[in-house]
Amino acid sequence: MKKIVFLVVLTCPLAGFAQHIVAGIRVNIGPPALRLEVVPAAPSLRHQWIAGYWAWHGGKQVWIEGHWALPPSPAYVWQPAWWENRGGVWYFHEGYWRAADAPAPGVVYQPPPPPGQPEIVENGPPPPIEEVRPPIPFPDALWIPGFWEWNGVRHVWVAGRWSARPHGFVWEDYRWRQRRDGKWEHEHGHWHPRDDD
Repeated sequence: MKKIVFLVVLTCPLAGFAQHIVAGIRVNIGPPALRLEVVPAAPSLRHQWIAGYWAWHGGKQVWIEGHWALPPSPAYVWQPAWWENRGGVWYFHEGYWRAADAPAPGVVYQPPPPPGQPEIVENGPPPPIEEVRPPIPFPDALWIPGFWEWNGVRHVWVAGRWSARPHGFVWEDYRWRQRRDGKWEHEHGHWHPRDDD
């Protein structure tokens, strides 16, 4: 089995893409140096490597091991988690899926089809992440907000994006709905015909 060793160094988010803020994770103790990781072979060509990172749990820095994951769409890439030092205070930014390319005029975002079975989980999603929208890329572009997606183990954030507006359609946002049995069901975002009545 072929193995690859990565050393990941990231000091700031990539410019030009939506940024987001996770409220409440501020500490005075910075993260240790990133660890070297032995990356196992990918389960498929579609999987992307999510590098390990330091996170704040139980009053201390805890290493979260890297793993392979499937993006919500082939057009998405993983933006790694990072720490930001602002005047001696460390702010944590959770990793998230983002669109690989900036949208072009006339190109309408096409969400991946929902899975064949309803996505029903025991735990509801965290509060929505406050996103900082990048500048509008072209006139009349529509902002599609980010959302929490269930990856089979936990909720992960999928960043918002700009899209062209298809004529005669409106966008229905992704959302989680709590059912009567207490479980949570994912309602996928989609375009639907505009009701002009």
